Amino acid sequence: MFPPKTVGIIGNHGQMAEKVVGPFFKDTGCQVIGSDLRKPQGLNNREVVERADIVYFSILPISEVATAIRELTPFGRPDTSWLHGTSIQNPVSGSIIAAMNDERLLARGVCTGFLHFMVGPMIRSLRGQSIVYGFLNEHDRRDDWKNWLVTQLQTKRPILIECSPESHDALTTESQIIPMLTALLAGQLWRQQDVSLSDALQVAGPPCWLQTYGILRNLGQSKVIAEILVNHPHTREVVEAAKTTLHEIEEACRNNAIEKLARTAREGLTVISEEKLAEIKRTTDWHIRLEGDLRGGAVCFVFSQSQNKLGLLTSVLRTFDQHQLDKTSCMAQELPDGSCRFYIGLKEITHPNVRKACEQVVADFGGEILVEP
Repeated sequence: MFPPKTVGIIGNHGQMAEKVVGPFFKDTGCQVIGSDLRKPQGLNNREVVERADIVYFSILPISEVATAIRELTPFGRPDTSWLHGTSIQNPVSGSIIAAMNDERLLARGVCTGFLHFMVGPMIRSLRGQSIVYGFLNEHDRRDDWKNWLVTQLQTKRPILIECSPESHDALTTESQIIPMLTALLAGQLWRQQDVSLSDALQVAGPPCWLQTYGILRNLGQSKVIAEILVNHPHTREVVEAAKTTLHEIEEACRNNAIEKLARTAREGLTVISEEKLAEIKRTTDWHIRLEGDLRGGAVCFVFSQSQNKLGLLTSVLRTFDQHQLDKTSCMAQELPDGSCRFYIGLKEITHPNVRKACEQVVADFGGEILVEP
């Protein structure tokens, strides 16, 4: 029914379902139910479909998503919506979009689409995060379902991108496939070196730190990487292109073709506008300076929701001023549970007043010191 009152998640015990999808739909005021093979004593998939106004498919492995949708198609209810959150729209193992576009679903009055949260389950908030969505079949109330969903999503202040399934897979080729392949390559090359990565990072500069952090974060999601790379329709063509590029780099190095390598690097910058590149450079420079400042000496405080009051950051910084401590950087983060975390970089982390200032902050405002001087 519309507007929806119950959301059913197929695969509701996966991490994304438990930590991102379920909480989002609960915040809309809907009851959230679900089924999962890992909890067979609960509802089964058909029971979820028969009760839910929105059915959300959050299933791994990716190869089973289209099959699950087809098996449940005969039980679709009128005036409901089915969405899937898979990272790929047209997996090589079986097109999810073809299953969602089944004429039987439209005939039964089911509005279909996709809702892809471009985050991992470790994310603390959807604010500023990208969410890609699209609606598929020509359901009479397609615009109603779309407007309802967008309205609910906007309350989280994410970056919303509406696109077609084909555009989605083209976009994720650049935003997921290429970075994932790069991470796998870097990880294996690191393993073949004679020094540890930890030692190498000690002599690296901030740009290398940031790149390495991103690669390691990717590698930390091994099953997700494997699922996406195996199933994405563009993985194989990207791998072939990578082979060609690596061969060209090898030849240029062998032939001492410095200008050719430099030109290859410059060509890589042409994939983005100069205006956007300047914006990225400003952001990257800020991250680099912040990382250097924090590594050079910083303290970190965490405050509970009840302690997180208006003016808290100003008061904490004033305490450090009162102790004549010069600051290099400051970063404040409010967390989803209402608590907050402050990182304060200091020019002289070994100054005896640093300990005094930290103790005064805890005494005056509460909180806990996570990173001590």
